[in-house]
Amino acid sequence: MKRHLKWGLFVFGVIFFSFFGIHYIFLLQQGFSPSSYLTGTLFLIPAVLVVGYIFLSQLLEHQERQEERLEHLVREVLHEINLPISTIEANLSMVRKAIPPNDTRLARRLERIGSASRRLKKLYRELAYNIRREIMPVEKERFDLAELLRERIASFREMGRNPIAAELEPLEMEADRIGMEQTVDNLLENAMKYSEREQPVLVTLNNGELRICDHGIGMDENEILRIFERYYQSDRRVRGEGIGLSLVKRYCDENGIGLKIRSRKGEGTEISLYLEKAVSVG
Repeated sequence: MKRHLKWGLFVFGVIFFSFFGIHYIFLLQQGFSPSSYLTGTLFLIPAVLVVGYIFLSQLLEHQERQEERLEHLVREVLHEINLPISTIEANLSMVRKAIPPNDTRLARRLERIGSASRRLKKLYRELAYNIRREIMPVEKERFDLAELLRERIASFREMGRNPIAAELEPLEMEADRIGMEQTVDNLLENAMKYSEREQPVLVTLNNGELRICDHGIGMDENEILRIFERYYQSDRRVRGEGIGLSLVKRYCDENGIGLKIRSRKGEGTEISLYLEKAVSVG
C-alpha cells in the first residue's frame, strides 16, 4: 500500500509541476511578473501536496482493507484444510501400530491411504504456496537439488507409474524450494503422462544442468512454440489442465533458470534446466 501511495504522489507531483511550468511560461510570454507568480506558487505547493496525499490515502485505504480481509480469509481457510489432514495422519499412525503383523491385506490398504494422505498434504502445501506468493514475495532458501529430486522421484515411484532412472550429482541451490518441487513434479508428470507406462524416464543432474528425458509421443516444432501457453495441450486425449509447463516457465524466469526443450514427434522429449544463476555461492 505504501509503495502505491509513493508512486501515486510521484505521478501527482510530476503532473502538478508540469502544469505550473507550462502555465508559468504562458504567463511570462504575456508580461506577467515572475517573482510574484513564483511566490504565490511556493505558498500553494504545500497545500496541494497535502490535499493530494489525503486524496490518495482515502483512495487506497479501501484497497488495503480488502487485501487485509483476503489475507485473513486465506489464513483461516488454509488452517481449516490442514486440520483434517493432520487428523488423518495421526489416526493412520495409530491404526498401523494396532494391526496384526501378518495382515498384509490391511497393511496394503493403509499404505494406499497413507500415500493418498501424503499426496493431499503436498497439494495443500502447493495451494498455500501459490496463494501466498500472490500476496507477498517468496523467500529463497538453500537446499540440495539432488536430495529434492530423490524425494520427488521416490514419491512418483510409489504411484506405480513409469520406471525412473536417475543420475544425480549434489548441487546446492538458493531459490524458492517449493516452486522447484512444483517444477520437478510438473516435468516428471508430463514425461509420464505422454509416455507408455513401460517406457522409462531418465533424470540427470550434472554440471549445473537438470535434464528430464522421456520416450513418449514427442512434439513437432509448432507444438514446441506453443507449449508454454497457459491451458495449451499438445494432445487433448490426455487428461490435464494445460497449465503445468506455463508454471515451469514462470518459475524459471523468476529465478534466472535457463530452459530448453528438444523433441521429435514419436521419439520423445528432453527438457533441460540450466541452473548456474541459482547455484549457491559461499
